[in-house]
Amino acid sequence: MIIKSYISLSDKAINEVLNLERVCQDYDKLKGSVYLDTSLNFSPHIKSVFLLYENRELISMLAMVIPTQQEAEISAYTLPKYRHNGYFKILLAEAVEELNKFDIQNLLFVCERQSISGKGVMVSLNAEYEHTEYSMRFNKARYRATDANRLLLLRSHYKDLDKIIETSMKIFEDSYEESKNLIENCLKSETREQYLAVLNEEIIGLGSINKERDEGLIFGFGIVPDYRGKGYGAELLHRLIDRLWQIGKTEIILDVNSENGHALELYQKAGFQIEIAFEFFRRKVVRSEK
Repeated sequence: MIIKSYISLSDKAINEVLNLERVCQDYDKLKGSVYLDTSLNFSPHIKSVFLLYENRELISMLAMVIPTQQEAEISAYTLPKYRHNGYFKILLAEAVEELNKFDIQNLLFVCERQSISGKGVMVSLNAEYEHTEYSMRFNKARYRATDANRLLLLRSHYKDLDKIIETSMKIFEDSYEESKNLIENCLKSETREQYLAVLNEEIIGLGSINKERDEGLIFGFGIVPDYRGKGYGAELLHRLIDRLWQIGKTEIILDVNSENGHALELYQKAGFQIEIAFEFFRRKVVRSEK
């Protein structure tokens, strides 16, 4: 058994992970895909992908998304014929050892709703269910365009960093450091773009896109509380959809908390449909995992 840990993956390692993912998806009838972009992690020095090999074959993997120091979001796959041998817990112990170096104290496990094996692991870890997120896919046939043209859509730049952080804190209720880290990572990225919704020279909303894959992703989307309920969210959403179309992204996805009824309704009216339900389970880091 060989375990390899990575800050970022080579193309060869990514292909190995995607092959493992496809086998597990077919076996468990799953649709979700593990997130392998490590550029969102709050530290460029943290190892966040762990791969376990037997006889040079990748049989188990664990990946973490760590945008802030508050928690690590964990996804994992193990080949069906190698399950129930403790490989996931071995990788989890390696991951926790790395998290301890950065004083990260919370684990947030991602489990597709229909994954029976994943639910079993959550029970064995005594992880508590926290919430469900829907992955939604854009259906152009259900798209309802808007004629509203009140907002000025501007690409964000470093010169606006302080204003963007202030707006982000109002929208998402994150701390200053959390907001700053997420925004700076987006500004540095070659595959992500962040846009500002400006009304009368005031930033009232934010929205970002990721154009790395064949699918376009909308994320970091929101309107300042004082301007909600006035149709600005729908206008901003349509502008981001148009931007993705302009760069050739005809397949568009986004994620939403199932308890956020207003956002869910907004996305559905714009033509998005629920494709996958992901359940999130929380647990404190146990330093004695090994």
